[in-house]
Amino acid sequence: MIHILWLSLLVVLATSCQSDDVSEAVGYLHVNVDTNSLTNARSIVENYDAKRLAVKIISEQGAVVEQTDNYTTDWGAGKTFTLPAGTYTIQAASYGFDGGESGFDTPYYTGSTQIAVKDKTDVTANLTCTLANVKVTVNFDQSFKDAFAAANATVKSALTGITPLTYTMYANTRPGYFPVGNLTATVMVINKSGASFTSDYDIIDVKARDHYILNYKVADTGNGAVKVEVDDAVKTYTFSFPVSTKASTSLAMGSVDPWTTVAYVDGRIAAVEAGKTLDDAAMTFEYRKQSESAWTSTAATKSGDTYRATLRSLSPATDYVCRMAYNKGDDAYVSGEMYFTTDTQNKVPNLSFDDWVKSDKNYYANASTDAMFWDSGNGGANTLSEVNPTRPEESDVVSGKAARLGSATAAGQFAAASLFTGRFKSATLRPLGAKLDFGQPFTERPTQLTGYFKYSAGTITHTKKDFIVKGESRDSCSIYIALADWSAPFAVSTGDNQFVNLNDASIIAYGELAKEKSSPATPMSTYERFTIDIKYRDLTRRPTYILIVCSASKYGDYFTGSTSSVLYLDEFDLIYGEPVKE
Repeated sequence: MIHILWLSLLVVLATSCQSDDVSEAVGYLHVNVDTNSLTNARSIVENYDAKRLAVKIISEQGAVVEQTDNYTTDWGAGKTFTLPAGTYTIQAASYGFDGGESGFDTPYYTGSTQIAVKDKTDVTANLTCTLANVKVTVNFDQSFKDAFAAANATVKSALTGITPLTYTMYANTRPGYFPVGNLTATVMVINKSGASFTSDYDIIDVKARDHYILNYKVADTGNGAVKVEVDDAVKTYTFSFPVSTKASTSLAMGSVDPWTTVAYVDGRIAAVEAGKTLDDAAMTFEYRKQSESAWTSTAATKSGDTYRATLRSLSPATDYVCRMAYNKGDDAYVSGEMYFTTDTQNKVPNLSFDDWVKSDKNYYANASTDAMFWDSGNGGANTLSEVNPTRPEESDVVSGKAARLGSATAAGQFAAASLFTGRFKSATLRPLGAKLDFGQPFTERPTQLTGYFKYSAGTITHTKKDFIVKGESRDSCSIYIALADWSAPFAVSTGDNQFVNLNDASIIAYGELAKEKSSPATPMSTYERFTIDIKYRDLTRRPTYILIVCSASKYGDYFTGSTSSVLYLDEFDLIYGEPVKE
């Protein structure tokens, strides 16, 4: 939660004035940037937010003279730059991803151009960014779906360290993207008699903007080898499989949703011999690390025609293989194997709050200002003089350093101390408030936020909330975490009452400090450990942003709280386990 302070308009105006006596030759530059989503195969890239482009203007000497992380929001086509005459390079690229890893729905755009700025002359740099990675689409023909119990195609890059992508029949139709490098497509099919078959195909001479379309269908005959037809003009590969489709009892894996320490799997009975009945209680799923040979078995539960199970006690960032199995009496069947990799358990930077840097008057909970993950309202509070409601604490700590959030006043306005993942953008005078970007890019799926806090709640000294009575109500603190699938940070404008709606459909998971802990009747003398369950509203969607917000005064956005309220924070951590469904 961000709390905005009185802004000195005179200071802003003074710093924006320019002298008419400048002798240096200057010109005026306009920058127009857009994206061209055409691949070499002339297919449109889907589901891409073209507005999120980072742009730099670089001088002949290599200095970055202007830059933005969001061209559309910060600059737009109408912004004019006054620059010394000279030659400049305009560089633009997708923000938050460099195209160096594989992923579904992750196109990467980049581009650059040069332009000369002349004295007293307007020039416009027009830059079109193009796809810089490689797109791969997999299609399973209806004949393929009718013939086989299960199938998946895995595309692997020849480049070291690039994660393979698996396209599962029925489950995944999204395009995948790879850095430029040769590829190998491996398809695994299981026919309705339970027999499996695997085929590899190498794709070479891969270039940026290539779009490879892999079509899988059934051949007219059940004998012979897989036939491959290649159309180089549109990069289309058609694979015809001559695998027998004779029905007998067989099992088929459906999908795998791997988390960090658990995975959710499902499957079905693909076919049953005439007169045979299978006992649901004998159905299981088996799994093992790909580097090991021993299988672990877990019971399956039935829901309609689908069997499901949760695979537990998995290791993070590890390759596994699983299969559906049945064993009772003389009947024993197994499905084809399905491969998956568990999620990593990456952490948010500086969760210990040991790292702090001071720039100008402002304290930041980051190792440096070049890698800003955390921010606060200090940028607004320090407009006239140095206040820093949020600052490092070195003596009253759990370990190392801690964060001290002490609500205060600045320029006559209440300034609630806060700490959040995102960026403070600016203070505003009319309406009085602040603009900030909430959230930082993050694709992991943690299940708990833990840490230590100590809070002293003062009696409300400032209020603009009708339900809080000044001098009678006790202040309360706030600690919460949200995971969202935003395409960009959420633009908060407190003066316009534009806040994150935590009940919005874009919020995948949410958790907060228990209400009974947020306003202790007496000041806490020691740190207390807290655990916040991050409750998921959808177990299938993956987040793109993480938002952690801490405030010494919960309603500081409304200029409500106590200047006596102090919140200490230390040793936060993200825990990865089995998710809790909201």
